[in-house]
Amino acid sequence: MPQMTTRKFAFVRTRPSRLRERLERELNDEQRAAALAGEGPKLVIAGAGSGKTRTLTYRVAHLLDTGESADRIVLATFTNKSAREMLRRVEALTGGTTRDLWGGTFHALGNRLLREHGALLGYRPGFSILDVEDQEDLLRVCVTAVGVKLAERRFPSPAVLRGMISFAFNTAMPLGQVLSVRHPHFVEWQGEIEGVAAAYAERKRLNHVMDYDDLLANWLRLLRDHPPVLALLGRRFRHLLVDEYQDTNLVQAEIVERLAAAGNGNLVAVGDDCQSIYAFRGANYDNMRCFPERNPGTEIFRLETNYRSTPQILDFTNDSIRHNRRRFEKQLRTPNPSGEKPVLIPLLDPYEEAAFTCERILQLRDEGTRLADMAVLYRAHAHAAVLETELVRRDIPYEIRSGIRFFERAHVKDVVAHLKVLGNSRDETAWRRLLLMLPRVGNVRAAQIWEMLEGAEDPLDAALAEEVGRHLPPPAFAAWTRFGADLERIRGLAESAPPDVLIEAIVGSGYRDYLLATYEDPQSRLEDLEQLALFAGRYESTERLVSDLVLMGELYGQDVERGAEPEERLVLSSVHQAKGLEWDVVFLIRLSEGAFPSPRALGEEEGEEEERRIFYVATTRARRELYLLYPLMEAHARSGLLIKPSRFVLEVQPELYDRGEIDA
Repeated sequence: MPQMTTRKFAFVRTRPSRLRERLERELNDEQRAAALAGEGPKLVIAGAGSGKTRTLTYRVAHLLDTGESADRIVLATFTNKSAREMLRRVEALTGGTTRDLWGGTFHALGNRLLREHGALLGYRPGFSILDVEDQEDLLRVCVTAVGVKLAERRFPSPAVLRGMISFAFNTAMPLGQVLSVRHPHFVEWQGEIEGVAAAYAERKRLNHVMDYDDLLANWLRLLRDHPPVLALLGRRFRHLLVDEYQDTNLVQAEIVERLAAAGNGNLVAVGDDCQSIYAFRGANYDNMRCFPERNPGTEIFRLETNYRSTPQILDFTNDSIRHNRRRFEKQLRTPNPSGEKPVLIPLLDPYEEAAFTCERILQLRDEGTRLADMAVLYRAHAHAAVLETELVRRDIPYEIRSGIRFFERAHVKDVVAHLKVLGNSRDETAWRRLLLMLPRVGNVRAAQIWEMLEGAEDPLDAALAEEVGRHLPPPAFAAWTRFGADLERIRGLAESAPPDVLIEAIVGSGYRDYLLATYEDPQSRLEDLEQLALFAGRYESTERLVSDLVLMGELYGQDVERGAEPEERLVLSSVHQAKGLEWDVVFLIRLSEGAFPSPRALGEEEGEEEERRIFYVATTRARRELYLLYPLMEAHARSGLLIKPSRFVLEVQPELYDRGEIDA
């Protein structure tokens, strides 16, 4: 009988993937279904605090774990920080590297692709990218090249021009329409502005440079105008995943949807339509809302389990957002233990609102809640002005997440410089600030003017005379004449008018034209100056007001910071800057009609629904306690009108929140 032979084969017995074990253990059913979904377009509607980032990173890890090559996956995010964090988590889950994975912001991804294919559009592989300062420098050159005559009325600054051009691109809105809707005071310059924009585009092309918007525009041009590139990239990228899809603009959505359609349609869009709050940057709400219509066969997943807030806070937020008609249906729920209802507290005015907020913060700290676990949120920067002074007075350390401290903002300091000159006509620093606001006046000419003023018995009298103006070029002379007339009128008021009236007069003078032409988001800055006037309404003396403002600035920089570790500071933030963050205790201040919702936003199409989404974002930042505060009266000394609480509170069922009272 023939002897049986034995043949050996190489074979490695595989154990069940550790990732699969973690998927079962660490994700809930909703998250797991989205992370393990098959091919085709997917829309993941992720409610606040529902583990969106965890779900997205597990999906990427799952794709890698099941054999997909990293270089065939694109993960688009809105910040480099979030991209790095997600890729780090993916590496921790898989034990491998994500070096070859296409992860990053839309702009970073566009840059990589244009380095490969930009020659098709006429760009060298070594093209440069303009940062914000570079863009404004080039726009300044274009204004000169176009020959804009600046003799009479102010022309928009390079920063304002950059904002106009960028907004037009991101919203696909003609530049003329942007002017009529957002900058009506510059409509008369439309021809010149369009000429500058055209010159800017041409110089960028000739110089082989791109700005941030070009990285998206040229990426889309590649896909639209070069079908072979679109087909190549469609085959190359098998999986496209986009975070925060509700924040995409029209260009970004078209890019990823074209890529997916050219491939196998594997596009996963993750986000929360109820947190779409960046229309002012060009984000298009309908990108997410209409995703299933534009991508046939879309499978929808909902993440509705919130791990952040108490049931009482979620009941309140659910009832609020249901008043928006255009939204995906979802109902947040939580396994967290029960807590206190949100509480609505009326205060006499913004000063009492600030005093109560500080007092309650100190009580909570004494009860064991760290300052870093509390936040005060507001709709607009200006709403924090009175609170900041109260925090300084009580020596409560804090940090601003929404920008520069109120009294240190450039436009606030501009107005204070006017007040300083009225009170002390020999204040050289204040004079220089005012002089540099004039057209064609730089540091050298400002120094020359000051030398003439300094030698006079009263510099303010000298400034009102015509002699100084004769030493200026024609455009500056015309502006100097108007400037002198404004100063003379305001000085006449200063003899008897209170500080708030002086501030209103300054803002209503030629300074308003300067602000509109110089600063981005001028309407928000004008609102800041309205709040400065309200703040000044408590003062009888302009001298005392200016002294206090300067001393506050000194305290902001020193005493409040001294000895306070970063983690021991209270957080102050606009709602927009607070998106994605959370705290144990949240105070939402100035929650009154005329402040929240923003009156300006209410005048825009779908404005009320976006404002309600901003309110939803604000209230869902709270883990344990939510305080809703509103003043019964404005701070203005000459106003006695009562203010109603925000419609966003009044429309919520009354049994879902408590009403607070202040003990006398």
